[in-house]
Amino acid sequence: MRKLSANIAISIVLSVVLLALAGCNNNKNVAGEQSDEQTAADYIETLGYTIVASEGETARYTLEPDRLKSLEDMQLWAVQEQEASTYFGKEITTYQFIVSHHPLEQQYPADEYKISANVMIVDHKVIGGSSAPLSTTENLVVAGGEYSIEGKTLKEIKGMEYSEWLEHWKGRYGLGEE
Repeated sequence: MRKLSANIAISIVLSVVLLALAGCNNNKNVAGEQSDEQTAADYIETLGYTIVASEGETARYTLEPDRLKSLEDMQLWAVQEQEASTYFGKEITTYQFIVSHHPLEQQYPADEYKISANVMIVDHKVIGGSSAPLSTTENLVVAGGEYSIEGKTLKEIKGMEYSEWLEHWKGRYGLGEE
């Protein structure tokens, strides 16, 4: 009887330890694969940036054509390599990080700005992202539109001036809301 009680006690202790270990591993999803947030963080690091803070998930939505009429989404997709229509019907999740060693630090002094890098994930894969300087005093994004996650402008990404790109956008997705 004592041996049976000892075996039950050992089984309970092992179960509790295994559950605790499984619960503490937030870098894995239920299937034991890497979480989307960890995938986003790894991508940030492959770009050579250092993560200063993780702001977590900041957006989750299914991309539909009507969404692309907002100025915010127009600016975001202006600095992506892929056309937005590639992801129609797909759920996009965005994770935000405050980073250092980013190219925008050359334009925006660290004592006045911190750099936000946002990574977009679809089907557990990085599809792009954006970056922006945030004022350290007001925590506001600096006016002037989005940059790609690498700190590139619309012209560098699309090879077009804004007015030319806007005509392309209007023809493809409609007019944005001002």
